[in-house]
Amino acid sequence: MGCNRRMVVCSRAVVVLALALAGCALPQSAPPPLPPPVAAAPLPAAPSSGWAWSTPLESAGARLRSALAGSGAEVSQTPDQRLWIALPGEAVFPAGRSAVTPAAGAWLDKVAAALRGLPRAELQIVGPTDARGAGGQALALDRAASARDWMVVRGVAPRRMAVSGADPRGRAPAVDGRLHILVGERATP
Repeated sequence: MGCNRRMVVCSRAVVVLALALAGCALPQSAPPPLPPPVAAAPLPAAPSSGWAWSTPLESAGARLRSALAGSGAEVSQTPDQRLWIALPGEAVFPAGRSAVTPAAGAWLDKVAAALRGLPRAELQIVGPTDARGAGGQALALDRAASARDWMVVRGVAPRRMAVSGADPRGRAPAVDGRLHILVGERATP
């Protein structure tokens, strides 16, 4: 009778263990579908109806002219009704590098603050090559992207900005050594 009792106890232990393991098994189901890939934000297209000069744009330009006075920066209105900001390249980027300098960071902070007050504005940021023209288009594009990233961190929506290494006046990389920022509001038809 002692052996039967041990077998019953052993069989119960095996049944309990089997039930416990069966309860731990995960149900078999299909994996959830993958989300669609995220597309990059499209660059702003050239406006068919042109740019419009507005009172808020004029006001932002006046604030920036005052805030950037003495820095070597230029702020003016372009013939196509955009606000043009040109920061001296040698003070914005170290030679051969695309990282923004601390002085340029302070200037870009002021630009970003002005842009946050212009929700309809679109920007084109054009990076310069270095003073010797070294680095070419790749360095110019990296520099423009660094300026964009700096302003994104300070609250300017990235979908409003396009970066390039081409001179805003239609030439190849900006060889005047300045970081150009063009700000415009589309004309309404």
